[in-house]
Amino acid sequence: MSKITNITVTNIKGFGTTSNTFNVDIISNKINILVAPNGFGKSSITTAFNSLKSGKLELGKDDYHKGDDTLTASLSLIEDGYSYTATKLQNRIPFKVFCIKNRLYAKAVSKNMGKFSSTTGHLAIDDFIVMNSIPAKEIIPYSINEIKTSFGGNSKILPNINAIIFQDTTFLHRLDDLYDSLQKFATLKRQNYINNILDSINVLSGNKDLVVAAIDDTFFDEIKTDSNYLAICHYIKNTFPSLTETDVFLYFFQIQWIFHNHKTILKNAVKRAAYEIFKNNFDKNINLLGATWKNIKSKEEKGSLVVHFPKAADISYGQRDVLTLCITLQEIKSKIRIGDKCIIIMDEVFDYLDEVNLTATQYYLSETLNDLGKICTIYPIIMTHLSPEYFRNYVFSPKKMNVQYLKEGQARPNLNMKKLLVKRGDKTVAEAIKNDIDHYLLHFSQGTINRKSDFLSLGLLERWGDTTYFLQFIINETNKYLSGGVDFDPYAVCTAVRIRIEKIVYDKLPTSAEKNIFIGTHKTKCKLEYAESVLGVSLPDIYYMLGIIYNDAQHLNYVDSEKPVVYRLNSVIIQDMIKKIFSFTSTTHITLSHIH
Repeated sequence: MSKITNITVTNIKGFGTTSNTFNVDIISNKINILVAPNGFGKSSITTAFNSLKSGKLELGKDDYHKGDDTLTASLSLIEDGYSYTATKLQNRIPFKVFCIKNRLYAKAVSKNMGKFSSTTGHLAIDDFIVMNSIPAKEIIPYSINEIKTSFGGNSKILPNINAIIFQDTTFLHRLDDLYDSLQKFATLKRQNYINNILDSINVLSGNKDLVVAAIDDTFFDEIKTDSNYLAICHYIKNTFPSLTETDVFLYFFQIQWIFHNHKTILKNAVKRAAYEIFKNNFDKNINLLGATWKNIKSKEEKGSLVVHFPKAADISYGQRDVLTLCITLQEIKSKIRIGDKCIIIMDEVFDYLDEVNLTATQYYLSETLNDLGKICTIYPIIMTHLSPEYFRNYVFSPKKMNVQYLKEGQARPNLNMKKLLVKRGDKTVAEAIKNDIDHYLLHFSQGTINRKSDFLSLGLLERWGDTTYFLQFIINETNKYLSGGVDFDPYAVCTAVRIRIEKIVYDKLPTSAEKNIFIGTHKTKCKLEYAESVLGVSLPDIYYMLGIIYNDAQHLNYVDSEKPVVYRLNSVIIQDMIKKIFSFTSTTHITLSHIH
C-alpha cells in the first residue's frame, strides 16, 4: 500500500504560511476519513486540491489567503517519501484529483411583464455536465478479404470477427488500455514474431479444419515471451474464455492489423463505445436509486451529456445528496484509466444524511472504490467534522476505514450524558422521573432533586440523580470549552447554555408569581416570549439565536444517534456568543451560581 504522509497548503483560503502543514497517514485503497472541527480549514484544503489543473495550480482571487492574489500559493504532498508541489507556474503532483461538494445554489427567475418584471427565487441544483463532448458514431472499415490478403495462403482459417469485436461496444470500450501494446507491434522485432507464425501456418496443407488442427501451440512460444502480446491476449481471453491458443492469435492478428491500418477510426470508435457503455451504466445506476419518478436522467444536449435536476423543493435533501454523489462517482469512474494515481476528496458529503441514504451512498461508494482499486492507486478522502469514534455516520467495515485527525483532540460526547437525554424521551420511564429530569436538570430551576436510586435502576449515572452533582458536571465541561479545551462534552455545554439563558431572564422578572409561571412554562422559546410580554421589552436576539444549539441538542432517540448541530460549538463566533452570556473571561471562570 502507498501512503500520503503530509499535506501542506500555503496561502490558500484560510491557510497562510503558519499552521498550514499536516502530518497524516492517508492510505491508498482505504476510506480515509479526515476529521476536523468546523472552521478549521477542511474546505480550504478541498479548494487547494480542486484548484489543481494539468499544468498548474489555478486559483481565483477569492481562493487566495485573505483574497490577496499577490501571495505565492502552493499545494504540496509527500507520498512514499517523495515530495510533490504545485504552484501557479507548474504542477508536479502526479495525481488525477476529483472533489465532490454540495451543488445546491439559489436561483432567481425573472419574468418580463411589460413595464415591470417579476423575480421569484428558489433553491436549485445546477445542471450537471457529465461529459462536455460526446464522441461521434464511427464505423470501423473492417474487410475480411483485405485482412486475408496480408495473412497469406491459409487465410481461409481467419474468422470474421467484425460483429463480435469491431461492432461490439462491450469489447471495444476498454481497448484504449491496449493502445501502447498494440503500437509496439509496429516494430520490426515484433512483426517478425507475427511473420514467423504466419510462415509456419501457411506451409500447412488441407482444408480449413485440417490446417487449424495441424497448428501446434509451439508456433506461439516465441511471441508469448512478449508482455505486450500477453496483455492483448489476456484482454481477448477475458471476453472469450473458450478460445484456443490459435483462435486468440487469429483474433489478435486482425485487431493489430486494424489498429495499424485504420488507427484514427478505431480510436474514435473506441471512444464512442466507451461513451455508450458509460451512458448505459450511468442511467442504470440512477434508475437503481429510484430517481426515474423525478425524470432525472442523462440527456444529450448540444453535443454534451447533461443531467437536469428538479427544483430543490421537488426532491428531498437526502435524495439530492445521494444522486449528486453517485452521478459524480460515475463521472469520475469514466475518467480513470488503468495505472492512474487518483485522489477523490468528498467534503462533508455524509455529515447530514439520514440513516437510509447514508447506507445507500456509502454502499455505492464502497462498490465504486472496489472497482477502481483493481485498476489504479486511489486515495478516497472524506472531510468531516464528525469523528467515527463517536458517531454512527459511517457504515464501512472498520478494517476499510482509516481515521485521521487534522486537529489534535476532539469534543467527546459523554456516554452518560447521552443516556440521560435518551431516557428523557423514553416512554417506558415513569412520567414523574422524566419530568424531574426535564425540570431540575435540563432547564433552570431553583429547586433540587435526589433521585439517585431511580437513576441507578435506569442505568444512569447514580450521582447525577442529585441536581448539584449534575449541574457541577455541566459547569466543568463549559469551562473546558470556553477556555479553549477540546476534550469537552458538547451536550453538557448546550445544556448549560440553555439553563444560563433561562436564569438570566428569570432574574429579570419582578414578582414571584411571574417567576413561577416562567418556571412552569414548557419550552425555552415559550418561556422567553412570556418574559417579553411581562417585561414589555424584547430580549436580546442572542438568546433566541443560541436556541438552534440548545434546543436540538436536548433530544436524542437512542444512545448511538447524534445531533451534528452540537458541533457548531466549534465555531469561534458561537463560542464568543456563549462567553458573552456567561460573562466569561480568561480570569473569570463560571461557577454553579451562573446556572443555579
